[in-house]
Amino acid sequence: MLSASTFEKFRFTGGRAVAAASVSRKREGSPLTPPQPPRARAKPDDEVSDDPSVRQHPYIAPAPARWRERYAPACEACEAARVPCVHHPEVPLKLLIIGHNPSEHSWGSGWSYSNPSNNFWKLLAKGRIVPEDWTKEDCPRLPGDLGIGFTDAGTVPGNDAGAYNRATMKKWRSDLYARLRGHVARCADASGDEDARVGHRSSMSIASRHGPDVVAFSGKRQYAQLFDAVPSRVDAGRQPPESLPPGWPLCPERTEVWVMPSSSGRAAMTREAREGPWVELGTRLATIPWPRAEYRGAELSD
Repeated sequence: MLSASTFEKFRFTGGRAVAAASVSRKREGSPLTPPQPPRARAKPDDEVSDDPSVRQHPYIAPAPARWRERYAPACEACEAARVPCVHHPEVPLKLLIIGHNPSEHSWGSGWSYSNPSNNFWKLLAKGRIVPEDWTKEDCPRLPGDLGIGFTDAGTVPGNDAGAYNRATMKKWRSDLYARLRGHVARCADASGDEDARVGHRSSMSIASRHGPDVVAFSGKRQYAQLFDAVPSRVDAGRQPPESLPPGWPLCPERTEVWVMPSSSGRAAMTREAREGPWVELGTRLATIPWPRAEYRGAELSD
């Protein structure tokens, strides 16, 4: 459970320093993390916030679907039970990938971008963001092994992004922002950041310490829909901090925002246009140590 004061600070208004290709592949049985003794610090029920602008738990699809947000590893027992995993506290990610919404295939499999027609996993390998032989089946291990997490703008299954109108996308924006704030709050809480709990830091200061290093939108549509007036053009690559959507809940000076070409097989583009930005992103990620020093045991400091 998370302290109310940590959540209250998120009422926004508006490493492993190794290359991915060097991570060994171990697929003995399930890729999920085995059950571990609880590590999360227990808190009384009266410390839990009901603030709708901050989601207390990652989203988990109802049975029989298996899709879930992945900010941290999930043990086999919690994955099977479709409950938030308290055995692996969330830590700031190196990369958080935000898709449009889960495909019907991903909704059922539990693996992001698992549709056979999607180029996503090939693009990650091309950019050396993951080892070249990793596939959709390795999705559950990315948060713990590489610091790469997954969420989507919408948490409903569907294969046609164009089927969701402007009104729907605005609702998704509010929910996405609440889920991002929740992730940062859980990281701050699990880290033992007492200043965050007692309110000594501003919400953006907390986000600067516990937000992801990079957020990458795996497609332009879900990013463009975050603006009050949808821009006619969004360029692929890193976005200037001053150009981010209004109310963006993460710290622009700490968390880089990238917009990537769609990995969907439906999106028509040249190979160079599709692969180039992912290669550029991989080059940038290779320079970012993970986990951060303070999450490797160093003392928190301002």
